[in-house]
Amino acid sequence: MSFNGTSNLPISITLVENISISLKSTFPEKHSVSDLVRWASNILQKHNIDSPRLDAEIILSHLLSCKRIGLYTHPDKPVDNATAILFKNAIQKRARRVPLQYINNLANFMSLEFYVDERVLIPRPETELLVEAVIKLSQTMPDKREIVIVDIGAGSGNIAVTLAKNIDKARIFATDISPDALAVAKINAQKHNMLDKITFLCGDTFQPLEKVGIESKIDFIVSNPPYISSNEFNTLQKEVKDHEPYAALISGQDSLQMFKRIITNTNIWLKPNGYIVFEVGENQAVKVSRLIGGTGCFKKAYFIKDYQQIRRIVIARKEETFWTKLSLREDIV
Repeated sequence: MSFNGTSNLPISITLVENISISLKSTFPEKHSVSDLVRWASNILQKHNIDSPRLDAEIILSHLLSCKRIGLYTHPDKPVDNATAILFKNAIQKRARRVPLQYINNLANFMSLEFYVDERVLIPRPETELLVEAVIKLSQTMPDKREIVIVDIGAGSGNIAVTLAKNIDKARIFATDISPDALAVAKINAQKHNMLDKITFLCGDTFQPLEKVGIESKIDFIVSNPPYISSNEFNTLQKEVKDHEPYAALISGQDSLQMFKRIITNTNIWLKPNGYIVFEVGENQAVKVSRLIGGTGCFKKAYFIKDYQQIRRIVIARKEETFWTKLSLREDIV
């Protein structure tokens, strides 16, 4: 989910210097697995990281291209100097709250690995519910025809790529206002051999689709748009607030700005019986469903709850118009 490649808030120079001095003065001369993990765990604990040893192990196992269990089965394994320096730098980043996914440039989503950096949001488990819902709904459609899907706010490409891999007849258009985000999305599409099924377009919401010729031909409009209010920004975790792209998080003072902009145009683009599928924030499902209902074009929306029993996914199906129903009747010549 990303709509703009904005820069992140600056980190205190004093904090960085203090972390650097601390790391430099305590870094072990012996570069064994156990020594490095022990050192890193202590550093991260001093900087109030919630799971210091786990984070240290995840970073080191990634650099060594091994599973975490390998750190326990070979605790005395020597680590070469170049890798030890990379590990030291990575721990320095984690100490100032850079998310693990950005440090390792890796995020898991529906059992797939995605490249991520600070140009895009980190994929969340809740978004898997959106993808799973679209996959299930696609299975109710005729097997022989193409299924056209538009992903608004493609970000890392996790939604578009996963749908492309799981829906054989999918033809996907993924839009984002951020060229930087689309660059990341293309990396992931290429990584998973899905470039031929996805068209990436740079622009705001539906604007880049205007010359594609898919008006009233879309089966699914899906989006995990920004859904945090500007007033809530300072309450976010430092990992999110200081490092993830602001414009991919914030949607005006009421947190509903992007939903309103997308919903206003859905009737133009969706085919009759097409679906709109949103991921929404806590306490937003009813508000978003009312916005959808206000168009007069959709059947009653329904919700899917996440792992904390929060209504996280909103799904609505477009009504057939009167004239569409007439054209489908066999007795009309």
